[in-house]
Amino acid sequence: MNRIIFIAVWMLLSSVCVHAQRNNQDYRLALDYYKNGEYDKAAVLYEKMYKASGSEGYYRNYYNCLLALKDFETAEKIIKKRQKRYKNNPVLYVDLGLLYRHQEKEEEAKAEFEKAISVVTVQMIGQLSNAFSQVDEHNYAIATLLKGQKLKGDDKAYSTTLARLYAKKGDYKNVIDSYLDYAVSEASNIQTVQSSLQKIIKQDAYMEELQTQLYGRIQGNPNEVIYPELLTWTFIQQKDFESALIQAKALDRRFEEDGDRVMNLARMAVKEKNYDAAIEGYQYVIEKGALSPMQTLAKIELLKARKSKVTETNNYTSEDIENLRNDYHNFLDKYGRNPTTTRTMRDLAHLYAYYVNDLDKAVKLAEEIVNMSAAEKRLKAESKLDLGDYYLMQNDIWEATLSYAQVDKAYKEDHLGEVARFKNAKLSYYNGDFQWSQSQLNVLKASTSELIANDALELSVFITDNMGLDTSTVAMEMFARADLLILQNKQDEAFVTLDSIDQVFKGHALADDVLFARARVHIKKREYEKAVVHLEKVLEDYGTDILADNALFTLADIYENHLDQREKAMEYYQKILLEQPGSLFIIEARKRFRRLRGDMIN
Repeated sequence: MNRIIFIAVWMLLSSVCVHAQRNNQDYRLALDYYKNGEYDKAAVLYEKMYKASGSEGYYRNYYNCLLALKDFETAEKIIKKRQKRYKNNPVLYVDLGLLYRHQEKEEEAKAEFEKAISVVTVQMIGQLSNAFSQVDEHNYAIATLLKGQKLKGDDKAYSTTLARLYAKKGDYKNVIDSYLDYAVSEASNIQTVQSSLQKIIKQDAYMEELQTQLYGRIQGNPNEVIYPELLTWTFIQQKDFESALIQAKALDRRFEEDGDRVMNLARMAVKEKNYDAAIEGYQYVIEKGALSPMQTLAKIELLKARKSKVTETNNYTSEDIENLRNDYHNFLDKYGRNPTTTRTMRDLAHLYAYYVNDLDKAVKLAEEIVNMSAAEKRLKAESKLDLGDYYLMQNDIWEATLSYAQVDKAYKEDHLGEVARFKNAKLSYYNGDFQWSQSQLNVLKASTSELIANDALELSVFITDNMGLDTSTVAMEMFARADLLILQNKQDEAFVTLDSIDQVFKGHALADDVLFARARVHIKKREYEKAVVHLEKVLEDYGTDILADNALFTLADIYENHLDQREKAMEYYQKILLEQPGSLFIIEARKRFRRLRGDMIN
C-alpha cells in the first residue's frame, strides 16, 4: 500500500515539475519574442499562459502585443472580461482608453480616462497615476494625484511626483510650487528638495520662478523658516553671497541665533573668493558681542579673509596693508601670543615678509611659533618651512637649508616632508647646483601629492630643456639668480639680470622664460598692462613651446581679475580648452570659462 502511495505522489510531483518547466520555457521564449518585436509569436504564448493563470504580468504583455498587432477586437474582449473580474481596478479603464486612442476614437478614450479617475480609491492613486504617466498621459496622471490630495484631505500630498510630472510638461510654475509644498510639509524634506531643484535651476526660467515664489511665500508666511532658508540657498547657488547674506542675517535676528548661520555663509564666500561678502558676514558676528560665542573665532577668520583679499586679488593700497597690520597687532595684544593664536601669528609673519617687506619681523614671529612648546606640532613644522622661506629671502642660504632639512627629517613619510624636499631642491636650483636639484626632483616627480609632483616635473623639465644642449651653465645661473631676486622682492635687480641674459645670450633657449619672468615681475608690481605685453610676446614668438599654456592662463587671469575684461578672459580660457588639451590648467580654465559665461557651477 505504501509503495502505491509513494508511486502516486512521485508521479504527481513529476507532472507538476514538468508543467512548471514547460511554463518556464514558454515564458522565456515569449519574452525573447516580445523584446525582439516578434509580437505575433509572443502573443500566441502569452495568450496561452494568461488563460492558464490570469496573472497581471502575462495580461500586460499580451495586451501590448495585441496593440502592436492592431488586433483591437481581441484586446477589447480581454480588457472587458478582466474588468468583470477586477471591478475596482481603474487601470483597466486606462487600458481601454488607450485601445480607443489607437483606433482614433478620441471621445471614447477620453471617457474611459475620466472614468478611471472617477472610480479611483486613495489606495490606487499611485498605481493609476503611474499607468497614465507610462503612456505619456501626463495631464491625467496629474489629475489623478490632485484627486488623491482631495481624498486624503492633504493639499501637499504627492508633491514630488507632481513636480516631476509638471517638469515633463515644461510647466515650471507648478514644478516649483509642488517642490515648495513638499519642502514645507516636513523640515527634513528640505535637502531632498534642494537636490531636486539643483538639477533644474540651471535654467533661468526655473530660477526666476523659484525666487519669485519664495518671495511671495515669505510675505504670505512670515513665520515659516523654510522659505527664507531656501531663498538663501538659491543665492548661494548663483554665487550671490551679498544677497544670501541679507537673508542669513535676517534669519539670525528673527530667531535670535548666535551667528552660526552667518559664519558658515562667510566661510562659503571665502572659498569662492568673495572676500567682501565674507568680511561683512564676520563683522556682523563680531558686532553681536557677547551674544555670540563665536566672536573670537569671527575675529580670527575676519583677519584671514582680509589678508586673503590682499594676497589673492593683488588689489590693495598701502593703507590697506597698514590697517591690516595694525588690526593683527590689536588682536594679538588683546588675546595674547599663545597656542590658540598661532595661526594668526603665522598669517601676520607672512604679511610682514611679502607685503610689508620687513623680513626681520617675519622671522621673529615664525621663530616664536617654532619655539612655543605648547603649539600644535604640525603648525610648528609649517612655520619652520615659512622660516626657511624668510631666510632664503634674506639670502641666508645655510639657515634656509637647515630649516627645510629639519622638517624633511621629522616628516619623512608625510606631505610636509615632500614640501620640504621640494623647497630644498628649488634652493639648489637658485644656488646654481642644477645636477643636485635635478636628482631631488626626479624622486619628487613620483610624489603622492599631485601639486608637488607637478611642480617637481615643471622645474625638472625646465632644467633639462635649458641644460641639455648647452655645456655652459652661465645663462641658467643668471636666470636662477633672477628667479631668486623676484622671490626676494628685489624687482629692479631682477630686471637688470634678465636684461643681461638677453644681451649676452641672444637667441638662447631661455628667451621665452625671460619674457615670462618679466611678466611675473610686472604682475608683482601690479603693472598689468606691461605684463600683458610680455605674455603676448611669449604667445607670438613661442606659441608652440612649453610656456604657451602658462601665458594663456596668466593672460586670462589678468583680464578677468585685474583689467575687468571678461570677454578677453573668456577668449584666453577657451584657447586653453581648444589648443592645450594636455595642460595642467585645463580643469581650472574650464571652470572659470563656464562661470564667466554665466553657467551655474556647483
